[in-house]
Amino acid sequence: MASGMPIRGRRVALTPLAPSDLPWLVGWEADPEVTRFAGRRFRDTAEALAWWRAVQADPRRAALAIRTAAGRLIGDVELVEINWVRREAEVRIRIGDRAHRGQGLGRDALEAAARYAADLGLRQLFLRVDVRNVAALRCYRAAGFHRRARLRAGRRRAEGVVDMYLMVRLLPPAARERRAVHG
Repeated sequence: MASGMPIRGRRVALTPLAPSDLPWLVGWEADPEVTRFAGRRFRDTAEALAWWRAVQADPRRAALAIRTAAGRLIGDVELVEINWVRREAEVRIRIGDRAHRGQGLGRDALEAAARYAADLGLRQLFLRVDVRNVAALRCYRAAGFHRRARLRAGRRRAEGVVDMYLMVRLLPPAARERRAVHG
């Protein structure tokens, strides 16, 4: 997404995450519904800016803003541990804006993120999700992710160790790959 063009879903668009978006991300971290399953990434805007700079400098990561059709920031999606040899990445997503949860916007954002990843040449996305996170599991299934494994004691949390599901989504070849193959 070097050009900065948005990746459109049906109801959301993914755009590059900008420093001006970071106060929103920090604010969402004060919401226990946001941090219950994902934990906290940063405590303040300075930490968020350091994180953003690290993402910008790392070719194995991408951070995108999730915006409504009107341009309102409602969440973020991140590709981490992009493996260019295996052509896969882990995806992390959150709808931070409470007013926009439970409306299918996360699924729409994941669909757009999958197209973005396929255009990068990736063939697979995976994620890890707390087995108790029913809303996220529903969203991930609707976005084409399938459970691959149960990771016993997959994440240490304040309340102890919890199991995680490993979920995978295979991606279609990017348009440029299809053209190269089919001439």
